[in-house]
Amino acid sequence: MNSSKQDNRLPHSSNQINELINSFTSKPAGKLIILAGKNVGEKKNLIQKIKKSSANVKEIDLRDVISTVEEETYENLDNLFDVFKNNQIVHLMNGDVLSGEYTGNTYSFRRYASPQEKYLFRKLEKSSNGFILDLLDEANVNHMMERKAEAIIDFNAPKGGLSKLFWKLKQISVHGHTFENKRPLKK
Repeated sequence: MNSSKQDNRLPHSSNQINELINSFTSKPAGKLIILAGKNVGEKKNLIQKIKKSSANVKEIDLRDVISTVEEETYENLDNLFDVFKNNQIVHLMNGDVLSGEYTGNTYSFRRYASPQEKYLFRKLEKSSNGFILDLLDEANVNHMMERKAEAIIDFNAPKGGLSKLFWKLKQISVHGHTFENKRPLKK
């Protein structure tokens, strides 16, 4: 994983995305890409593009792996990494469960990595696979993630037209509360 790049954040509309995806799918071993933001439609488009480039994509829902009990999470992660094939691309969905809100760790002024998150990143570094970590809340991207990721792709709100109108309607809040669920629920 890359720990030397300082400016590795890109908007999803950047011209560099295609080059990044081609590099990632051709040689995924040891690479991590983070998808951060609420524009789920554009994220799906990017994932479909990756799936077309590489048939060897495995999707994992982190809600089934991460637990509030650290030892249980460590055991789940060990079992999960034993199943992966070499040079596989693994799409880790619902990465927000790694944040303190879900795992029982409290929020502070500064966002730190949870113990579960640190353990996951140690497993990622030792793996011969490529990983895509999907986060809905871009505030959950902490300094450790920024250091470890090959790139962080920001999926911000649409820029104009009808899609911007629908986006704004989804963001309506009443008395400061949005209708969005902060904690991912199991399906």
